[in-house]
Amino acid sequence: RNHTHRETVARLQAAGWVLTTYETMRDRIELFMGVRWAVAVFDEAQKIKNPVARVTEMAKAVGADFTLAMTGTPVENRLADLWSIIDAVHPGFLGPLKDFHQAYEIPAADNPAQASGLVERILGGDPPLVLRRLKADHLQGLPERRVEEHAEEMPLAQSAAYDAVIERARARRGERGAMLEALHGLRRISLMAGDLGPEGLTDDVVASSARLSALVNVLDRVHAAGEKALVFVEYLDVQQALLPYLQKRYGLERPPPVISGSVPGTVRQRLVDAFQNSPRGRFGVMILSPKAGGVGLTITAANHVVHLTRWWNPAVEEQCNDRVYRIGQDKPVTIHLLHAVHPEIREHSFDLNLHALLKRKKALCEAAFAPPVATDGDLEALYRESVEDFS
Repeated sequence: RNHTHRETVARLQAAGWVLTTYETMRDRIELFMGVRWAVAVFDEAQKIKNPVARVTEMAKAVGADFTLAMTGTPVENRLADLWSIIDAVHPGFLGPLKDFHQAYEIPAADNPAQASGLVERILGGDPPLVLRRLKADHLQGLPERRVEEHAEEMPLAQSAAYDAVIERARARRGERGAMLEALHGLRRISLMAGDLGPEGLTDDVVASSARLSALVNVLDRVHAAGEKALVFVEYLDVQQALLPYLQKRYGLERPPPVISGSVPGTVRQRLVDAFQNSPRGRFGVMILSPKAGGVGLTITAANHVVHLTRWWNPAVEEQCNDRVYRIGQDKPVTIHLLHAVHPEIREHSFDLNLHALLKRKKALCEAAFAPPVATDGDLEALYRESVEDFS
């Protein structure tokens, strides 16, 4: 039955513990403010990374004697993400956001080592404000995890389309928006040479794409081993084209499940439950968008993660890997990175340059809480390496 405001607050006060969502807290904050909580725990605390978002403001309005925030990605886009989370747990500890921006964020943008003072401040106290735990150091019993890189040479049509993007980028050098257009063009062409036709994805289309060929080679191995894989790709047209193709290629009873931003949360969980409960030893594959499927899901029935496209942010990519590599996984996990390599420029190929950038960003993030998202300077360097630094 419907409860009055007073009845609902009384029920919350009488409960030993209450489980809710960020959205419910945001929209019904008056209920939570009517209770003095002993402990407030914010899981997936990157949800309150935006200092001016209403959900962050409401989280700070919850009165608690002790507050704990937990996240695997304390810095997703900028160092202020970390300030926002810490300010919700320990208001004022890092000072006003404006001062934090001047003291740490601006200097660290040019040199991540400038954030070392911040690292010492939050990790070096007695007791420390922040406890940093890496799976490799603290989770016992997890199986081996390894990364396999699959470099495939571009077929002629794909390399010709790639060359056309390079020529167009050089012709438009200095024009507004030309750099980002070139990077997005190279990123898409490195996946496939052209748009999908009415026939969709076929063996001929796969053969014309280095990365799609590498994907099929990986999935053939997974299929032969009777194991399961997650394939992350953000292009919705490619997601939909993969469904009938993979169903036919591997003789599946129905198309693979797909999780994208348009799939409601309840439906996502039903798809995951069905995938998790499918027979062990039977091949399975699920298609996911990195942002929609990379957080909050446990899919340990799979032990292969294939990144058909790479996200600009290595923290998002790690979240995708963690759908599989987490408590409950009892099989060795393999992360597959697919690279399309131009037959002539080879080490200057976009995929290899982007991979090198993501490795650098990940290392800096782990060492100094540097923001993992690619900065304007990173994108400019990626453009130079992929378009201008060779002839």
